[in-house]
Amino acid sequence: MQLLQLQYFLTVARIEHMSQAALELNVSQSSLSKTIARLEEDLGVPLFDRQGRKIKLNAYGEIFAKAAKEALVGLDNARSQIQNLANITEDRVTVSVMSSKILPHVFKSFYLKRPNVKIHQSILPDSVAKERLITGEIELCISNSPITGPDIIWLPVLKEQLELIVPHNHPLAMFDEIDLKQARHERFISYQSGSTATNMIEKCCHDAGFEPNIIFEGTELSIVLQMVNEGEGITFYPQYSFLEENLKNTKRIKIRNPDCYQMVGFAWMKTRNYSYVAKQFRKHMIHEFEEINKGNS
Repeated sequence: MQLLQLQYFLTVARIEHMSQAALELNVSQSSLSKTIARLEEDLGVPLFDRQGRKIKLNAYGEIFAKAAKEALVGLDNARSQIQNLANITEDRVTVSVMSSKILPHVFKSFYLKRPNVKIHQSILPDSVAKERLITGEIELCISNSPITGPDIIWLPVLKEQLELIVPHNHPLAMFDEIDLKQARHERFISYQSGSTATNMIEKCCHDAGFEPNIIFEGTELSIVLQMVNEGEGITFYPQYSFLEENLKNTKRIKIRNPDCYQMVGFAWMKTRNYSYVAKQFRKHMIHEFEEINKGNS
């Protein structure tokens, strides 16, 4: 006997009409009829008296309907008690993220498991995200630069490759792949979402054997990329950014040498007692990012 059978049975008992009950349940009449028939077969007795299109509970059905209602109420009460015990309020999870085309799919896969949880998402500079993480205004931070502190756990999960992005009429645009040292005399536009973002750009250039000529430094990647789109310089393009469709006047170039990448990771407070839902959200997000990272290996 299945929970769905009980729910279907009680709907038919209340409406006393098979086709109207099927309409309310958003199932086909034949599927509903088969479900009720299987239930009656399991019990070994009919539960309804059929009078044309109208159906009505018989004596067996009255007894079973009373027991089914009590069972569903009991299960619902147990669910509430378990959620209270686990500190589940079905309210919201607050998270700060970086701009990434990965996130919509990952959020969707979480909603398939917990459709009643509200996700409050923001895109904050890492310094602001760190402050709000400490104060408890956000419960999780996903960023492409480490967020560290005495009571902060930082877990790097996903290796995100970086490519060079240049104006389409730039001399380097003739190449699909280059050694980064070929860009040693170029004007770089950098973005610094956190304390180490610029260091990441500088590290790539240093690994290639030169000091980058950084002419502009911003905190918003979309603005930096638009400046490249306007022909003001070149920069690095993160593998999972969703901003490329707005950059009609640019070309992305793979970097052959050195290996340029940034690590995407998760930060949360190790001293805070998070709700069950917040823990499950964090576990889900980390798992999904790890699976993407495995796919890239």
